[in-house]
Amino acid sequence: MSEELWQKYYGQPNPVYGNKKQYGMLLDLNKCLGCHTCTVACKTTWTDGPGQDNMYWNSVNTKPYGEYPRADENAPDGLDYENSNLYQDVPKGVYPDLWQFYLPRPCNHCSRPACLPACPTQAIYKNDDGIVLIDEDLCQGYKNCIKACPYDKIYFNNVTKKSQKCILCFPLIEKGEEPQCVKSCVGKIRVFGNLMDPDSAISRLIRDSSLGAKPYDPDKEFKAVTRYMTDADRRQYRDDFGTIPSLWYVLPKNVPEEELDKYFGGALQGLIGQPHTPEARLKYKKT
Repeated sequence: MSEELWQKYYGQPNPVYGNKKQYGMLLDLNKCLGCHTCTVACKTTWTDGPGQDNMYWNSVNTKPYGEYPRADENAPDGLDYENSNLYQDVPKGVYPDLWQFYLPRPCNHCSRPACLPACPTQAIYKNDDGIVLIDEDLCQGYKNCIKACPYDKIYFNNVTKKSQKCILCFPLIEKGEEPQCVKSCVGKIRVFGNLMDPDSAISRLIRDSSLGAKPYDPDKEFKAVTRYMTDADRRQYRDDFGTIPSLWYVLPKNVPEEELDKYFGGALQGLIGQPHTPEARLKYKKT
């Protein structure tokens, strides 16, 4: 990430919401084992209550997720419930140029969250640490935030009739601790910190592509690997949505560029000076 872009995103208080801190993460996808320990730690801490059975505030997706014949072709959605994990870890490509990677995805706690302005009861807000939260006392269960979030990371609790989402373990942060997904990570892929602090580890790693990177010889590694670590290898997931996510990723090295581009927007075409500003998915008239 260029110094100029860091200054624009994080070098000053949030121009819309005023927060002077913005906590986020940098996740190295080359190290993710797909063990789901982060998911289990999150779920046992926050989403083991009534109505939360199918909530995964932190999830780890397999990319690509193979499309193969299912055992039950008559299932309404084509899924094989008897063998739910069948074909999940099937790489793409032709041997020896095979690839796949795991993509951990909690809420992005965006600098310009799409969910916040979509809520007609103003139940969603950013706190002083830049964390996007839902005031469940104000939430009326309209589900507009769920429709507005382009990352599908807000869930509806059918028992409480409230929307719920990742809270970035803010009660732990207030105690000086890291989120559960960070502490529990077996592969140690996550760097957590304040993106608005120029001296924090996460800011330094995002701004300086030389940190943690070593040149390599593509002839001695995967044939699909054709590039060195550059600024473009540290990107947000689908930054083209224009929400300025606070989760950054070190892109996997063994994935073809055209495939990475499907998941990380303009990741391989250089850093953008301005985030895209798509029309709001939901608009409400102020009263």
